[in-house]
Amino acid sequence: MHPDPQELSSRITAWANNNGHQPLTTYPPEPTNSSPISWLPSELLSRIFFFCLPDERYPNPSPTAAPLLPARVCSSWRRIAKSTPELWDSVHLNYQGSAEDIRLANLWMQRSGDRPLSLSLSVDFNERPHQGILNLVCRHASRWKHVRFEFRNLSCPLIYNLANAMENIPLLTTFEFHARGVSTSNIIPITRLLAGAPRLKELTWVDDLADTETLLALPLPRLARLSLSMNYGKLNYLELLDRCANLEDIRIARPYPEFLPSQPPILLPKLTSLNITHDLTGLLNHLVLPALKRVRVHLDADTPDQSNSRHQKSWDPKDLIELIERSACQVEVLWINTPMKDSDFVACLKTCEPSLRKLTVRGSRVNYPVLVEMVAPRKAIRSSSEWECPFPRLVDLTVDTRVPTSHSLVEMVERRMGALVVEGGGVHSMPPTQQVSPFERLQLHYPAGHKDIPILREMPSLANSHRHRLDLKIVELRMGNMRGSSAGRTRSSYLYRRKVCSSR
Repeated sequence: MHPDPQELSSRITAWANNNGHQPLTTYPPEPTNSSPISWLPSELLSRIFFFCLPDERYPNPSPTAAPLLPARVCSSWRRIAKSTPELWDSVHLNYQGSAEDIRLANLWMQRSGDRPLSLSLSVDFNERPHQGILNLVCRHASRWKHVRFEFRNLSCPLIYNLANAMENIPLLTTFEFHARGVSTSNIIPITRLLAGAPRLKELTWVDDLADTETLLALPLPRLARLSLSMNYGKLNYLELLDRCANLEDIRIARPYPEFLPSQPPILLPKLTSLNITHDLTGLLNHLVLPALKRVRVHLDADTPDQSNSRHQKSWDPKDLIELIERSACQVEVLWINTPMKDSDFVACLKTCEPSLRKLTVRGSRVNYPVLVEMVAPRKAIRSSSEWECPFPRLVDLTVDTRVPTSHSLVEMVERRMGALVVEGGGVHSMPPTQQVSPFERLQLHYPAGHKDIPILREMPSLANSHRHRLDLKIVELRMGNMRGSSAGRTRSSYLYRRKVCSSR
């Protein structure tokens, strides 16, 4: 039997009247964002944003990367990002000539607070003044730490100034200048600016035309690192280097040197790293580098005409060999990317024994039997109980020339692995006095399906079992004419470390 609706309504009214004195229970409103990350303190979120920054020293502003990306998520994140100066202290400004570019650049500078700046500015002047953007960046000159200027199309008389930055760059340690179509008169403000940089240690100078007089106006005695690259003309390298007593690292790509006179070699006592193109190594006859440890000889990949004879001539390492012998230096790192004869390759390596720790060979045909003979430990001929190895300290080997199908490097790796010697199926430790350093990093190029590949894949685990770490990378070169494939297709395999997130 259904209750009468009128009676039911009366009962509800009576219940409400009898309980009206009892306060209703209130509950807090549900948070609009219940995600766990919203509970993190602002300080922790700002650190997370920091580790999301791009890796580049001068990152391009992008809405898909920090710091702009987290600032677009919500008002809370935007407030945190805008109030964290560390997120805004590095930037590349590609100035397009508009007032909006200057406004946005000014906003970025303001958000960086008083942080030291890593600043890159690219301007295509097109023979017209663009003083506005220069005035903006120069107002922050006292905070410059790492700076790169890219100036183009300034072949006219001087049309700009850096007055606000002159004698006001106390923090500047690194400067890069890339000039294309820039007259000498428009380079003078740069050389004057750098003359007043008391902490400048690293300089990169890229220009169309070599000009010794301009470079001599730079603060060369202060520099620890110098990189020079110019397309045309000749340069008096000896006069420049004679002023670089504190140089520790040099990179020379071009141009050709002026006539090299007969004179006593120049001593650079602090120079430890040499990076030079293969056809400029004649300069080495005029140097003494007793502290030299790292050598890189390579083709000039930036030269416009890659088909000229400069890149096809076999490199003769005679000048480098004589430099090492004359300087009595201990080369630990050798990086070769130039065509060489087998005999020259062997002679170059032998000059670096027994100090060599890292060897990289690119762009050159490698005689693998010779390489194995030089790298793998072996029983000495004079005694069956003694071992010998020309490169006992070699721990890092990279060869990007494809290993022929008929050759095997397994024995070489086995003999170096874990400072153990594999012989006759057994593993024998070397005597401590004859210890050979095991490989720590190895990168090789193989044709796909080579018999070495599955064996080498087991090497890292075997090395780890003997308490030695082996970082092994094999690049498989897939060759063929099958539909959908192309010659030279590559695949890297195993022992590859994934980065969890981007960081600086």
